[in-house]
Amino acid sequence: MSEEWMKEFEKDCPDGFLREDEFVAHYSDYFSAGNQRRKEALAKQIFRTFDKDASGCVDFWEFMCGMSALLRGTTVEKLKWAFSMYDLDGNGYICTTELLNVLKLMHELRYPSATEEELEKVQAPLEKVRDRVFNELDRDGDGRLELREFVEGVRKNPALLKMVEEGGDDDCTVQRLK
Repeated sequence: MSEEWMKEFEKDCPDGFLREDEFVAHYSDYFSAGNQRRKEALAKQIFRTFDKDASGCVDFWEFMCGMSALLRGTTVEKLKWAFSMYDLDGNGYICTTELLNVLKLMHELRYPSATEEELEKVQAPLEKVRDRVFNELDRDGDGRLELREFVEGVRKNPALLKMVEEGGDDDCTVQRLK
Protein backbone atom coordinates (compact mmCIF):
# COMPACT_ATOMS: atom_id res chain seq x y z
CA MET A 1 0.00 0.00 0.00
CA SER A 2 2.68 2.56 0.93
CA GLU A 3 4.46 1.89 -2.40
CA GLU A 4 1.27 2.82 -4.25
CA TRP A 5 0.92 5.95 -2.15
CA MET A 6 4.56 6.85 -2.76
CA LYS A 7 4.10 6.53 -6.53
CA GLU A 8 1.02 8.77 -6.38
CA PHE A 9 2.82 11.26 -4.15
CA GLU A 10 5.81 11.35 -6.53
CA LYS A 11 3.46 11.77 -9.51
CA ASP A 12 1.77 14.76 -7.86
CA CYS A 13 4.98 16.07 -6.29
CA PRO A 14 7.90 15.16 -8.57
CA ASP A 15 10.43 16.99 -6.39
CA GLY A 16 9.22 15.05 -3.33
CA PHE A 17 7.54 17.96 -1.59
CA LEU A 18 3.96 19.15 -1.36
CA ARG A 19 3.89 22.90 -0.83
CA GLU A 20 1.17 24.71 1.08
CA ASP A 21 -0.05 26.73 -1.89
CA GLU A 22 -0.37 23.56 -3.99
CA PHE A 23 -2.28 21.79 -1.24
CA VAL A 24 -4.60 24.75 -0.71
CA ALA A 25 -5.33 25.01 -4.43
CA HIS A 26 -6.00 21.27 -4.75
CA TYR A 27 -8.17 21.21 -1.63
CA SER A 28 -10.18 24.25 -2.70
CA ASP A 29 -10.76 22.77 -6.15
CA TYR A 30 -11.82 19.42 -4.67
CA PHE A 31 -14.48 21.10 -2.51
CA SER A 32 -15.91 23.25 -5.27
CA ALA A 33 -18.85 24.68 -3.31
CA GLY A 34 -18.60 26.85 -0.23
CA ASN A 35 -16.88 30.04 0.82
CA GLN A 36 -13.43 30.25 -0.78
CA ARG A 37 -11.81 32.10 2.12
CA ARG A 38 -13.02 29.56 4.69
CA LYS A 39 -12.00 26.61 2.49
CA GLU A 40 -8.53 28.07 2.16
CA ALA A 41 -8.30 28.65 5.92
CA LEU A 42 -9.22 25.05 6.65
CA ALA A 43 -6.85 23.76 3.96
CA LYS A 44 -3.99 25.72 5.52
CA GLN A 45 -4.84 24.31 8.92
CA ILE A 46 -4.92 20.74 7.61
CA PHE A 47 -1.61 21.36 5.86
CA ARG A 48 -0.09 22.63 9.11
CA THR A 49 -1.05 19.41 10.90
CA PHE A 50 0.91 17.44 8.30
CA ASP A 51 3.89 19.83 8.15
CA LYS A 52 5.44 18.72 11.43
CA ASP A 53 8.75 20.52 10.93
CA ALA A 54 7.00 23.77 9.88
CA SER A 55 9.11 23.93 6.70
CA GLY A 56 6.23 24.97 4.45
CA CYS A 57 6.52 21.67 2.61
CA VAL A 58 5.24 18.19 3.37
CA ASP A 59 7.50 15.35 2.34
CA PHE A 60 6.33 11.79 1.86
CA TRP A 61 7.28 10.79 5.42
CA GLU A 62 5.20 13.60 6.95
CA PHE A 63 2.34 12.78 4.61
CA MET A 64 2.36 9.11 5.59
CA CYS A 65 2.61 9.86 9.31
CA GLY A 66 -0.40 12.15 9.08
CA MET A 67 -2.41 9.69 7.01
CA SER A 68 -1.48 6.83 9.33
CA ALA A 69 -2.72 8.76 12.35
CA LEU A 70 -5.96 9.61 10.58
CA LEU A 71 -6.70 6.24 8.99
CA ARG A 72 -5.16 3.67 11.31
CA GLY A 73 -4.24 5.56 14.44
CA THR A 74 -5.40 4.78 17.92
CA THR A 75 -8.10 6.92 19.46
CA VAL A 76 -5.42 8.92 21.28
CA GLU A 77 -3.45 9.51 18.04
CA LYS A 78 -6.61 10.67 16.27
CA LEU A 79 -7.47 12.97 19.16
CA LYS A 80 -3.97 14.46 19.14
CA TRP A 81 -4.34 15.10 15.41
CA ALA A 82 -7.76 16.68 15.97
CA PHE A 83 -6.33 18.86 18.74
CA SER A 84 -3.63 20.07 16.38
CA MET A 85 -6.31 20.79 13.81
CA TYR A 86 -8.44 22.79 16.27
CA ASP A 87 -5.45 24.73 17.65
CA LEU A 88 -5.56 27.29 14.84
CA ASP A 89 -2.73 29.49 16.06
CA GLY A 90 -0.51 26.57 17.12
CA ASN A 91 0.03 27.85 20.66
CA GLY A 92 -0.73 24.51 22.32
CA TYR A 93 -4.22 25.44 23.48
CA ILE A 94 -7.71 25.52 21.99
CA CYS A 95 -9.69 28.62 22.90
CA THR A 96 -13.43 29.06 22.47
CA THR A 97 -13.01 31.12 19.30
CA GLU A 98 -10.80 28.49 17.68
CA LEU A 99 -13.22 25.68 18.46
CA LEU A 100 -16.18 27.64 17.10
CA ASN A 101 -14.29 28.54 13.92
CA VAL A 102 -13.38 24.91 13.28
CA LEU A 103 -16.94 23.73 13.98
CA LYS A 104 -18.21 26.26 11.45
CA LEU A 105 -15.64 25.20 8.87
CA MET A 106 -16.51 21.55 9.36
CA HIS A 107 -20.21 22.31 9.04
CA GLU A 108 -19.61 24.16 5.80
CA LEU A 109 -17.64 21.22 4.42
CA ARG A 110 -20.43 18.84 5.37
CA TYR A 111 -22.99 21.08 3.69
CA PRO A 112 -21.04 22.78 0.88
CA SER A 113 -24.10 24.13 -0.89
CA ALA A 114 -25.37 25.92 2.24
CA THR A 115 -26.12 29.58 1.72
CA GLU A 116 -24.71 32.32 3.96
CA GLU A 117 -28.17 32.62 5.51
CA GLU A 118 -28.26 28.89 6.30
CA LEU A 119 -24.77 29.08 7.77
CA GLU A 120 -25.84 31.97 9.98
CA LYS A 121 -28.73 29.85 11.30
CA VAL A 122 -26.33 27.22 12.65
CA GLN A 123 -24.23 29.79 14.51
CA ALA A 124 -26.29 29.58 17.72
CA PRO A 125 -26.43 25.74 17.82
CA LEU A 126 -22.68 25.56 17.16
CA GLU A 127 -22.07 28.09 19.94
CA LYS A 128 -24.04 25.79 22.27
CA VAL A 129 -21.88 22.85 21.20
CA ARG A 130 -18.75 24.92 21.83
CA ASP A 131 -20.01 25.96 25.27
CA ARG A 132 -20.90 22.39 26.18
CA VAL A 133 -17.49 21.14 25.07
CA PHE A 134 -15.76 23.74 27.23
CA ASN A 135 -18.06 23.13 30.19
CA GLU A 136 -17.22 19.44 30.07
CA LEU A 137 -13.53 19.54 29.16
CA ASP A 138 -12.04 22.71 30.63
CA ARG A 139 -11.31 21.19 34.04
CA ASP A 140 -9.25 24.09 35.38
CA GLY A 141 -11.72 26.71 34.09
CA ASP A 142 -9.07 28.85 32.37
CA GLY A 143 -11.07 29.22 29.15
CA ARG A 144 -8.72 27.14 27.06
CA LEU A 145 -8.19 23.45 26.49
CA GLU A 146 -4.79 21.86 26.86
CA LEU A 147 -3.95 18.70 24.94
CA ARG A 148 -4.36 16.58 28.09
CA GLU A 149 -7.79 18.04 28.92
CA PHE A 150 -8.94 17.58 25.34
CA VAL A 151 -7.76 13.97 24.92
CA GLU A 152 -8.91 12.76 28.35
CA GLY A 153 -12.22 14.59 28.18
CA VAL A 154 -13.17 13.51 24.67
CA ARG A 155 -12.19 9.88 25.36
CA LYS A 156 -14.63 9.83 28.30
CA ASN A 157 -17.53 11.37 26.38
CA PRO A 158 -19.04 9.16 23.63
CA ALA A 159 -20.92 12.00 21.94
CA LEU A 160 -17.81 14.18 21.73
CA LEU A 161 -15.70 11.25 20.59
CA LYS A 162 -18.16 10.52 17.79
CA MET A 163 -18.13 14.16 16.72
CA VAL A 164 -14.32 14.31 16.63
CA GLU A 165 -13.94 10.97 14.87
CA GLU A 166 -16.48 11.92 12.21
CA GLY A 167 -14.93 15.34 11.82
CA GLY A 168 -17.99 17.45 12.17
CA ASP A 169 -21.23 18.43 13.64
CA ASP A 170 -23.98 16.19 12.35
CA ASP A 171 -27.40 17.12 13.59
CA CYS A 172 -27.62 14.13 15.93
CA THR A 173 -24.34 15.01 17.63
CA VAL A 174 -25.34 18.67 17.93
CA GLN A 175 -28.64 17.61 19.54
CA ARG A 176 -26.85 15.27 22.01
CA LEU A 177 -24.43 18.01 23.01
CA LYS A 178 -26.91 20.89 23.42
